Amino acid sequence: MQDYDAIIIGGGHNGLILGNYLVKAGLKTLILERRLEIGGGLSTEEITIPGFLHNLHSHFHDTINVMPPFRDLELEKFNARYHRPPVQAGIALKNGKAITMHADLDNTCASIARVSRKDAKAYREMAENYREFMEAVVVPALFTQPQPPAGQVSILQASPEGLDFLRMGRLSPKDVLDEYFENEHVKALILHQLPVPRGIVPDYHGLGTVIPLTVSQVEHSQLCIGGSHVLAHALWRAFFANGGMALGFHHVTKIRIENGEAKGVETLGGERFIARRLVASAVDLKQTFLDLVGEENLEEGLLKKIKNFKFDEFSLFGVHLALNEPPAHTSAKFDPDINMAFKLNIGLETPEDYHLLWSEIRNGQLPEHLGFFCSVPTLFDPTQAPKGKHTALIWQPVPYGLKDGGPEKWDEVKMQYMDKCIGKWREYAPNLTEDNILMKAALTPLDIERKLYNMKFGGVFMGRLVQGQLEYFRPLPELSQFRTPIKNLYLCGSCCHPGGGIIGAPGFIAANIIAEDYGLNKWWES
Repeated sequence: MQDYDAIIIGGGHNGLILGNYLVKAGLKTLILERRLEIGGGLSTEEITIPGFLHNLHSHFHDTINVMPPFRDLELEKFNARYHRPPVQAGIALKNGKAITMHADLDNTCASIARVSRKDAKAYREMAENYREFMEAVVVPALFTQPQPPAGQVSILQASPEGLDFLRMGRLSPKDVLDEYFENEHVKALILHQLPVPRGIVPDYHGLGTVIPLTVSQVEHSQLCIGGSHVLAHALWRAFFANGGMALGFHHVTKIRIENGEAKGVETLGGERFIARRLVASAVDLKQTFLDLVGEENLEEGLLKKIKNFKFDEFSLFGVHLALNEPPAHTSAKFDPDINMAFKLNIGLETPEDYHLLWSEIRNGQLPEHLGFFCSVPTLFDPTQAPKGKHTALIWQPVPYGLKDGGPEKWDEVKMQYMDKCIGKWREYAPNLTEDNILMKAALTPLDIERKLYNMKFGGVFMGRLVQGQLEYFRPLPELSQFRTPIKNLYLCGSCCHPGGGIIGAPGFIAANIIAEDYGLNKWWES
């Protein structure tokens, strides 16, 4: 048996972040990962043609610019570099028009003004009124252990922006948009920033605050140069450089508990690892407690709440294309910037389109109402394809299990549905012909679950981002401080505050809490 001060279960980005902080604080730290490849959703693979790189599970990295670990761990020194496309997002419309969102506020408002001068003014006012508030209050809260609701209210009600923020927190995103904006296409483009990469659906009650967060653009949508896996490798190299140990092909099957205290772990291969000080789990809530801890070690009331925790409401059907040339949209005649939009909205032209799509998803139907999150990464990073060639991505929100055949039905309909998605994009970009497409590949929700054990039901956010599972209630009030009823057992995964996506906050917050509990040197604050 091998012994370590700290053992981390799961080598996704949160586990890697926690490992980096702990090893630099002086703990002998081990990360155990089920797969050979470290990084979890930070996966870049050549699934079409060699030389064409495709980001399979994580592409839009919207919080790198505000993420403390990126700075603290000096990840640029380990080759993690990012590009912020000037045209952040865009919506191509069937009527030949388009609206684009830019890194530059003036350019965004100019684009919106072409369809609605009133909305351009409202967009500017919201961005300018909330930018400072978001930077000073909201963003720091994403990287701090959540406070009880009463504490949040007392802080927010001290300013007019905070009070209005509280009011928005009692509305849905669509409610807030209906109050501030008039044009349905403008609303649709703003809504498009919520499901990917934030995991939020427009009608989720109590999450209207994401609208000023999105409009203020304090979070920048960015692309990892060389593919998303480069961020995982940077975290991995930083961890090893500071003396950490990570082992792939080590599927943890049990957390060893003695007298109510976590003492180590056991793996599928029969190996045992001793944890002298702590065990931290970066895997999902139910796997951690129901499988690894065991129901016999949990109080009945907590066990019931864990079993009732809601996984993601939707998954993503991915289409990955190797292309001769990038898509050329007919709406570029109206706004040439649409061809350079980093995150492209195809098919979700009004808020009603979101309602129709999610109605099908909630009914377990294979969506006929297609609406995509598209991107052409090689427009911004030519290294992701051979010279002069391109890659493209389609993410279509879908249900994990289909009403007619369950999740296994995806194996049957996969190829046909991929062609249907490509055909829909072709309506907006006619040059997406069979001659232009060198190779195509699809990834279904079932494929996601088969590959990434942690993404149950093909969900990439490790728990539904609804009001009852956010902030102090994520994943549960009893676990919101990242500590568990099992002594020396901590949580550090995306089931914790603030949730999924490449934000790194759960790993960072866990590091702070563990450092306080064990009196470790918080080197990152010096």
